[in-house]
Amino acid sequence: PSWQRNTSTDISRHHRHHSTMKILFQECYCKTTALIIALSTVIIINSNNAAHALNVLVVGGSGRVGGSTVRWIKTLSDRQQEQHHHHHQQQQQQQQSQIELDTLGPAIITVGGRRRESYEAALRNNVIPPEVEFLSLDVDGDGILLKQTLQQWQSSCNGYDDENRQSQQQQRQQQHNKPKCLVVHTGGPFQGRTKPTLLSTCLSLSIPYVDVCDEWELAETSKSKLHSMAREKNVPCIISCGIWPGVSALMAKEGAESLASKLRSSYCNDEEGTAAGDESTKETKAEIESIDYSFFTAGTGNAGPTIVSATFLLLATPVITFLNGRRADKEPWTEMKQIDFGKGVGDRLVWLLDNPDVPSTALYLNCRHQHNDDDGDDTANVVPNVSSRFGTAPLVWNYLFGGMKVLPRSLLYNRNAMQAFALFSEPIIRLVDRLVGATNAMRVDVTGCVVRRDGTKEGRETVTLRVAHDDLEMCVGLATAAFALEVARSMYGSGSEDDATPTVLPGVFFPVELGKRARENILEVVKEDAFVYELGK
Repeated sequence: PSWQRNTSTDISRHHRHHSTMKILFQECYCKTTALIIALSTVIIINSNNAAHALNVLVVGGSGRVGGSTVRWIKTLSDRQQEQHHHHHQQQQQQQQSQIELDTLGPAIITVGGRRRESYEAALRNNVIPPEVEFLSLDVDGDGILLKQTLQQWQSSCNGYDDENRQSQQQQRQQQHNKPKCLVVHTGGPFQGRTKPTLLSTCLSLSIPYVDVCDEWELAETSKSKLHSMAREKNVPCIISCGIWPGVSALMAKEGAESLASKLRSSYCNDEEGTAAGDESTKETKAEIESIDYSFFTAGTGNAGPTIVSATFLLLATPVITFLNGRRADKEPWTEMKQIDFGKGVGDRLVWLLDNPDVPSTALYLNCRHQHNDDDGDDTANVVPNVSSRFGTAPLVWNYLFGGMKVLPRSLLYNRNAMQAFALFSEPIIRLVDRLVGATNAMRVDVTGCVVRRDGTKEGRETVTLRVAHDDLEMCVGLATAAFALEVARSMYGSGSEDDATPTVLPGVFFPVELGKRARENILEVVKEDAFVYELGK
C-alpha cells in the first residue's frame, strides 16, 4: 500500500539524515579538538618561552651605543629563537617533546637610566624597539638603592618571588624556573669613575654582567677586587667589551695564536728537532714581541656626543703603553703614524690614545686560567711591547683634539663639563657625520719570532688583522650584543648538546682572556656587514 511505501521512504530518509548529521558532528568534533590542542600548544609554548626568557637590562640603553646594543640583542635573540623553533619542529615530527629546560627563550629587554625623558626620546626616534620597558636607576648614586632596584627588577621577571616567602616545594619549583637575567652596562663615559658599583651589585644577586668600560683603572679594579667573588658565585662576567676595546683584543689573541702556530711549524719542527724528546725542540719557542693597535673612525661614527666627550676625557688621560715588558705612560695625542686600514679606508693618520686593550693584552694575553678549550700555547707570559693609536676624519678634527690639550687637565677630565660641551656641539657633530660618514676601521699588527735554547732570536714575522664596518654605532652594538649573549649562553645554556660546556667560565675576564670557542663565536657574529674582514690567516 502507498502508506507503507511512504513510511519506508520516510524511514530511509531519516536514516540518511541521521548518518549525515553523525558525520558532520564527528568532523566538527575532530576540528574542535584539533583547534583546542593547537591553542593549548601555543599557550604551553608561550608560557615555556616566558619561563625561559632571557631578561636583559641594558643600562644606558637610551643612548646611541646602548640603543644599538638593544636592537642587536633583540635581532640576534630572534634569530636564535627561529633556529630553535625549526629544531623543535623536526623533533615533533618524530615525537612530542618539551622545550629543553636550558634553552634560552626570547630576550625581554629593559632599558635602565636616570631620566625617563631620554628613554621616551629614544622610543620616538626609533633608537629602541617599542616593546622595551624602562627602569629608573642611577649607577653613580646610592649603592643600597641600586641593589634594591636591581633586586626588584630581578624579582619581577617572569613573576619570580623571593624564596624566603615560599614553601620548600614552591622554592624547588621556583628555583627550577628562576628567571634568567643579564645586565649590560653601556652607560658611559666611564672616565672619572673609580668603583665598579654596578658589577659588584650584580654579583651579589648572581646576575651575569658585561660592560663597555674603556677606563683601565676602573676595569682593573673590577678584575682585581671582584674576580674571586664572581667565581664563588659561579657567575661569568666580561669587562671592557664592545668593538674597541673588545673585539680588537680578540683580534690580537687570534693573531698571536696564528703567528705562534706559523712560527712553530716553520722553525720548531725541523730535522734536528723531530726526534721524540729532542731537547732542541723543547727549548725552542715562539715569542710575541709586540702588538700594535690602530683605530680609525669617521666623525663620531654615528655614536653621538658621548664618544666626543669620551675622547675629550681621554686627552687628559696619560696613555698606557708597554715598552720592553714594562708599563710606560706617555703624553696623549703624540707619536703620529700613518696606517693602512685596507680597501675602502686607505691610509690614515693616527695618534697615541689610551685604550684598556693595551694593558689587558700585555698582562693577560697568555694567562691560561680561562683558556679551558685552547690548544697549548708556548708564547711568552708577557707581551713586552704594546701600544694603541686612534685617528678620525675630517683631518682637521685630529688637530682640534691635539689643540685641546692646552686646556687645563682638570677641565678636560671633568665628565659633566665635557658632556655638556659635546651636547652643545651636537648640531655641528651631526653635520660633520653626514659629510664624512661613520666608518669604523681596526687594524692589529702582531710581531713575533722564534727563540732558540741559547737565547738567539730568528724568523721575525708580522701578522696583520683588519676589520672595518660602515657604521661605528652599528658595529659597537653588534659586538656588545655578541659578548652579552655569549655570557648568557655560558650562564644559562643554549639548549644545544654541542654547547654543553660553557665558553665563558665564572669570573671577571677581559676579552683577551676568552678561550678559542668564545672568541670564534663572537668574531663570527661581528663579521656581519663588515666590508673588510682579514684575520691574518
